[in-house]
Amino acid sequence: MSVVDASMRRAAAAYLVLGLLLAPIPLLNVLQAESAAVVALAAYFISGGAAVRAFDATSMSVWPVMGRQAAALLVPLAVLLLAQAWAPNCTLGQGLLFYVLFPGITVVFAVAVAYLLRGLPVSRPGWVLSGLGALLVVAGPLYDLGLHPQFYTYNHVFGGVLGPIYDEQLAVRPGLFAFRGLTLLWALLAVLLGHRVRGRGAWGGVLACVLVLGIGYAFSAALGINTTAASLQERLAGHTRTPHFDLYYDSTQVDAAAAADLAAAHEAEYDWVRRRLGLEADAERPRIQSYIYPNPDTKGRLTGARTTSVTPVWLDTPQVHLLRDRVSQSLGHELAHVVSRPYGLPGLQASWAPGLIEGWAVALEPPSPGPPPDDLVRTAAQSDTTTTLAAEAGAVAQRLSPLGFWTSRGPVSYATMGSFVRYLLDQYGAARLRRVYAWGNFETVYGRSLGTLANEWAAHLRRAPTVSRAAHDVVARQFTRPSLFETDCPHHVPPARRHYQTAQRAAWRRDTTEMVRHLKKALDAQPQYAAAHAALARHRLAQGRPDAVWRQIDTLSAAARTVPLQVAGADAAVLRRAPDTARALYAQARAQAPDYAHGLRARLALRDAIADRPAAVRGLTSAGSAAAQARRLAGARAQDAEVRAWRAVRWMDARRYRRALPLWKGLGVPVRAGRPRAWHRAWELQRAAWGAKAALRADSMAAARRWAARGARRARALGDEERASVFAWWERRAVDSETPNRAGRPRRPVPNHASRLLVGSSKSPTETSRCNSAPFANHNEPRNR
Repeated sequence: MSVVDASMRRAAAAYLVLGLLLAPIPLLNVLQAESAAVVALAAYFISGGAAVRAFDATSMSVWPVMGRQAAALLVPLAVLLLAQAWAPNCTLGQGLLFYVLFPGITVVFAVAVAYLLRGLPVSRPGWVLSGLGALLVVAGPLYDLGLHPQFYTYNHVFGGVLGPIYDEQLAVRPGLFAFRGLTLLWALLAVLLGHRVRGRGAWGGVLACVLVLGIGYAFSAALGINTTAASLQERLAGHTRTPHFDLYYDSTQVDAAAAADLAAAHEAEYDWVRRRLGLEADAERPRIQSYIYPNPDTKGRLTGARTTSVTPVWLDTPQVHLLRDRVSQSLGHELAHVVSRPYGLPGLQASWAPGLIEGWAVALEPPSPGPPPDDLVRTAAQSDTTTTLAAEAGAVAQRLSPLGFWTSRGPVSYATMGSFVRYLLDQYGAARLRRVYAWGNFETVYGRSLGTLANEWAAHLRRAPTVSRAAHDVVARQFTRPSLFETDCPHHVPPARRHYQTAQRAAWRRDTTEMVRHLKKALDAQPQYAAAHAALARHRLAQGRPDAVWRQIDTLSAAARTVPLQVAGADAAVLRRAPDTARALYAQARAQAPDYAHGLRARLALRDAIADRPAAVRGLTSAGSAAAQARRLAGARAQDAEVRAWRAVRWMDARRYRRALPLWKGLGVPVRAGRPRAWHRAWELQRAAWGAKAALRADSMAAARRWAARGARRARALGDEERASVFAWWERRAVDSETPNRAGRPRRPVPNHASRLLVGSSKSPTETSRCNSAPFANHNEPRNR
């Protein structure tokens, strides 16, 4: 047997072992980006080592060796294809593309490097090749992620990581193809240099490769290989400056009023997190950059993270990256990560334990009307006999580790660790939590082992007298959602969803013809697709076609009739002058809405109140901004309580809080007298919330304090402690803003909004951003403050 044949046999055996190791591992046994990256990592060392031995033993040309090593990749590919029998793969075409891009190109690169090294006077070329590979594996991500605000990394050895693990849909960016093109150029350069050291070839090809590589790296940001802060700020042309933040956003989507709203939210939630940690003094701190992206496509294209909110704490400049429609959900959580930086490990500025990182952020989030983590953990333990509180206490240590945290279901891990860290904060204080954060040295800091602290936490949860009713709904909706490691066909985007996303892009461009065409294609692919039906129904209502909406919804099964579809059907019934039918549908929608979605439930009660007012509903379903709808509602019976309430709501949606605030004062009860008492109580509480928010944003702090105090009293009377804590927070903010004003200092800084794209625009200053009036608007109001 020749040395070449023996080398090939060893390579094939190594690949077979690799394939068999991957076959039983969830996610890695599916031919996709993750498995392709693992195979590419191994392929560099396997094929490179085999090529070194082949070139050492013979004077073979580089191309036959490269061809044999590329053919050896068929072994792990065959195993991954066979694994489809127990690990379904709905993205085989995409997986094959990644297999070519990652291990396929890596083998070419490794063999080319081996060819060059065998021509140089190097005593141990195999060791040099392995050392070079290890250096590239480590240095590439350190450069990409350590010096740039991006969440992807491309690599000459393992191909790349395309984004955060929590993004179900991959962001396949043009930069990936450009970078792998550079890898092939490096391989060609190595081959040409290998020819030269063997006395063959000319320098012209070498110089051309060097020139093209230099151009590629010089324009790496333009090619999408790297993302710089400057490129993000150029793309997100809007800029607002506050005392602690620089906000960057798409100025075609966010106007001055929306920017001021975002600025106020950033300052308020940052203040909450610092106070919760006992950081009262406003010490000199670096300014925080907040990048707010208009949609997942833009965010994925710029950063690699489509939907996941991210905070790269290891970068020199503190910063957060958020989707515009997830700011209310994620801002406080991400700011808690920012505040953690001084207490993390040196250099990394975070804890070694993901469970502590995310538990810290959940525990420090500002108050929200949703159920607290304690209630979620208790409810999960009560509803699942395999998840007792004792079992959760025992799993705390497991969730601290990267593998234990990331392979578990995200909502479960976040709630569990958030509840545990909040217990440590409340029971033992912020100083100890700050000390334990970096290393997780619980026994040193608390004088108790982690197991003892976890058992104390479980005992604390058992002593709670009640559990929020809303917790059952959240647990049912979120805790049963499988993780990426449990998902069949990971990263698969069904055809209906792809068409729906294309329709969303058309809506962002205001191309309604293209939008409707792709919505119909989505429904052809999946006739009961509720999201596409809801978007199409809203578009038809805006066109004044209630009969078409009624026929459309009549074809749906009861299970497909989500809250937005129930609302669309009820609106159509109002416009068809069937108020009793409409009220029944509004009531059904309200019953379906989550208990913690207080704003949504109040809006449904208001819609129920105008079920006999087709003109009012026509105004609310018409195209145009929230401000335009508010002005339209002022035309008829504007002093009726229900119409006045709707005007106030739509002015708030338009972020025109000074217009909304007077409408809340002296407002009668717009909820119909025949509705249950619970509807009336919920309305009064939500009215207080809206009044307090309007007053805070309108800089009317005395009114904000009164509204918030009233809301806190009513929430406590109803036993809603979570909402009472929200009102108490707002009341404290109002009091704090009043106090410096009495001392002669400004109440709060006015944010400086700058946008070169808005200067000279014909858009009215009272118009809200267009994302509020699109058929794809979010009706769930996640935080519902």
